[in-house]
Amino acid sequence: MKKVLIVEDDRSLLTRIVKFLGKYQDQFEVVPASDGQEAIEILRDQSVSLVVTDIQMPNVNGLKLLAYINNYYAYVPCFVMTAYSTSRLKAKLPGDLLRFFEKPFEIEDLAKAIVAALDRDVESYPKKTLSLLNFLTLIEMYQASCRFDIEVPNKTPGSLYFNNGILYDAICGDLTGETAALKLLSRKTPIYSPTFSSQKEIVRRITTDLRDLIRNVTGSIDETPQGT
Repeated sequence: MKKVLIVEDDRSLLTRIVKFLGKYQDQFEVVPASDGQEAIEILRDQSVSLVVTDIQMPNVNGLKLLAYINNYYAYVPCFVMTAYSTSRLKAKLPGDLLRFFEKPFEIEDLAKAIVAALDRDVESYPKKTLSLLNFLTLIEMYQASCRFDIEVPNKTPGSLYFNNGILYDAICGDLTGETAALKLLSRKTPIYSPTFSSQKEIVRRITTDLRDLIRNVTGSIDETPQGT
């Protein structure tokens, strides 16, 4: 039977969702998790058909979880429960990448969306849940502070540094600042990982808006097999 992973640190909401979705036990099994770390452990141990996750959570948050899913379980569709305006999210992100449910939402609407998603063929979903550029849009919109590591085989790895959703700096080999950022943003199908633990103060070397940097690289993705 297909399994749906529900990730929510609000135990009251998690309990209500799990209880309501129990009505659909003949169609799918509900697997609850209280944070992103528990969800990752479940994904490693069980076959999951769909993930529904909150973003703001302790330990491993929803953004870290989405990055993990994108890197290692790219064909698993994801729904996001968020307090952020879903209309603004949908306006900035391409359709069919994620399904957003703005809190408070009707659990019945979530249930119907889960059933519809499970009825779809896996091949109909995008190859990646979120591209690099779309994921960075989420970091910006959620005003997250993190180090964002980017790796591609046969290329020098690098990191982007965000402070409250604003891109402050980037490092890629000997490159720093905007030059390094443009190099990293142009990487095709990278493995990426955000680190949200406390970090030392970031010196700002990038003043160009992230959206402008993304526009500079859109349509010119670096596909060369070697190089920095």
